[in-house]
Amino acid sequence: MADNGFLTGIDLFDCSGRVSHTLTLEIDGTVRVELPGGRVARIDPGTRQNLTPHVPVPTTVIDQAVHLRPW
Repeated sequence: MADNGFLTGIDLFDCSGRVSHTLTLEIDGTVRVELPGGRVARIDPGTRQNLTPHVPVPTTVIDQAVHLRPW
């Protein structure tokens, strides 16, 4: 496996088929969430905690973040 700084990632789509959020499982176990407008948040999937509370993340996106696996 290449050392690319992350393990896996997914795109979430809105009802129009556009990417609404990009989730990336980082090597340290956190999930990086890229939101519309270029905002970035980080989620601890073990506790479901938003580690960047100044950047709100919808619960439905956190639900997806906790299910990311490196395989």
